[in-house]
Amino acid sequence: MPLQTPSLDDRHFQDIVDQAKRLIPHYCREWTDHNVSDPGVTLIELFAWMTDMLLYRVNLVPDKNYIKFLELIGVQLEEPRAATAPITFYLSAAQPVEVTIPADTEVATVRTETSPAIIFTTEEDLTIRPPTVIDAFTRNASRDNNTPWTRHNLGQTGLLSRRIAIFPSQPGPGDAFYLALEKDHSRHVLALVLNCELAGGAGVDPNNPPIQWEVWQGGSTRWAPCELDHDGTGGFNVSGEIILHTPAMAQREFEGINAYWLRCRLTDAQAGRGAYRVSPALQQLRVEARGGTVGTRHAISIQKEILGTSDGTPGQTFELLHTPILALDPARDYLVEETPVGELQRWQEVADFADSKPEDRHFTLDKLDGTLTLGPSLLQPDGQIYRFGAAPDKGSVLRFSRYQYGGGMIGNVAQGTLSVLKSSIPYVARVTNRAAAVAGRDAQSLEDAKLRAPQKLRTRTRAVTADDYEYLTCRVPGVARARCLAPGAQPGDRNDPQPGQVFVVVLPQTDAQQGRIPLERLTLSAELRSAVIAHLNARRLLGTALEVRQPQYIWVSLQAVLHVPERSDPDLIRDVQQRAEEALYRYLNPYVGGPHGDGWPFGRSLNRSEIYGLLQSVEYVEYVEDVQMSVSESAGGANPGPATGTRTVQVSRHGLICSDQHQVKVI
Repeated sequence: MPLQTPSLDDRHFQDIVDQAKRLIPHYCREWTDHNVSDPGVTLIELFAWMTDMLLYRVNLVPDKNYIKFLELIGVQLEEPRAATAPITFYLSAAQPVEVTIPADTEVATVRTETSPAIIFTTEEDLTIRPPTVIDAFTRNASRDNNTPWTRHNLGQTGLLSRRIAIFPSQPGPGDAFYLALEKDHSRHVLALVLNCELAGGAGVDPNNPPIQWEVWQGGSTRWAPCELDHDGTGGFNVSGEIILHTPAMAQREFEGINAYWLRCRLTDAQAGRGAYRVSPALQQLRVEARGGTVGTRHAISIQKEILGTSDGTPGQTFELLHTPILALDPARDYLVEETPVGELQRWQEVADFADSKPEDRHFTLDKLDGTLTLGPSLLQPDGQIYRFGAAPDKGSVLRFSRYQYGGGMIGNVAQGTLSVLKSSIPYVARVTNRAAAVAGRDAQSLEDAKLRAPQKLRTRTRAVTADDYEYLTCRVPGVARARCLAPGAQPGDRNDPQPGQVFVVVLPQTDAQQGRIPLERLTLSAELRSAVIAHLNARRLLGTALEVRQPQYIWVSLQAVLHVPERSDPDLIRDVQQRAEEALYRYLNPYVGGPHGDGWPFGRSLNRSEIYGLLQSVEYVEYVEDVQMSVSESAGGANPGPATGTRTVQVSRHGLICSDQHQVKVI
């Protein structure tokens, strides 16, 4: 049984008033009018209100003691986390020179009468470079000899001087057209301006050609797909533009040319897409840079804020003006001491002063209230005074190089809402976020700290048990929930971990936590997967094989028939239908669903009887006539699982139930 925090006095305002009225006959029998209109009762209510306020403060004493105990063991309330979003800057036109968007450039949402602007800041410089095409190649993947490459010899101009065929004469899957770019165009918006032969790519669906644009990224990824924004050529059938958003690129040598590579690869033709019967041809080709994408976070940067002047004593405190402060970047965010003789000294943030030596320039920072504290001096048992950290010289001016404040759930804005550039940048026409901002979180509450403190004491900085892995994984920004699968937990199948293996299942954060959640919002990104692996690799036991994966999503569709009272008006019927569907989407939700409202549990099966009980609790529902369930392992009903009418949806240990399409009929 959990320990309950006691109330030192559980009386409230009305209790105090009633108690005082009951004492009136004992002290003053002549006072017989106890109505609220009596002046004496007014005074009783006034003093009762003052006493109620006093008792409220008294009852905060246990929480204050709890906070002090948490501080004693080194547990502090965590600062808010800033939401992150990729921001794309579009140029007014392709430029012949490089265009640089500096770090800390601010982009915001539109300010309205009811909500202020939400400001995001770029995390690094973005340089948009004009592309130079060194050469072009066609690769025949099906050719058996040792010369599958055909070089098109663009020359020094980088332009086509003659008609060229993009693919081999008999195109097939794997054939590709390569462009060698001189410079790095990672995260660029590239426009390929093409003059194509009319209807040169016969046989394909112009709206969905079987091609994939990719860039060389190296490593285990090798070729990474580009995001196709627009294809105005209809699969190389008419002249037009192809707009691509490139991921990170790496340099590589192919056919004696060291360059950054962009390619168009033929894929297997699916039903309805068709395949190229002959190779399309180009007469002209030009590549332009139309913009670029950079990471941003929900934060406002403050540069070189002056904190004050040191008096030379240990344990000094200073206040930063803006809160809550986000986690510091040690490379950019630090305290600077300017001594009276003009020397600049750099100070480093530490979690506490336990390991600080007298000469260490250390400070601690409370991110929530902005209090910066320098190392104290303490009397030791032998009578000596030991300094935990240095003290700035008397007269030194202290300033903070840079810090950022902001963060919170409010920063999880929707796609396309970050569109206001706070300062004018030459050649930049517009900005937007092509993906929703995610991973924003409010500052930690005291109740959450009470739950996390035992986990922190038990786990510290190492991952041994399954609970350790789950706790540490959830500390990575962008992770909503995690489940650790360890061998031997229960009889499993061949996909379960073997001795020496640990599988960590990660549910990413998303702003779309209501209704039917699109699959792309639930997909674990490569960046988040890498962040989790790096975080756990530093803490796991040596010899443990770690694998990070996303859940196996089980998409459940429900069809229900409900009955309401006879002769109910149409508005009531529509309202019941809407609330019933909302209840279904909310219950079968990986973030806010499940029996406890904190997300559908990993590995928990679904019984049809639960749905009967859920729908029966909807107001005005007399009874539930029928509930049918259908299951799919992909959103939209593809790859169907158990047939409609199944009574139980079985879920594997790493599975997670999500809502697909629900239909409710009200009679």
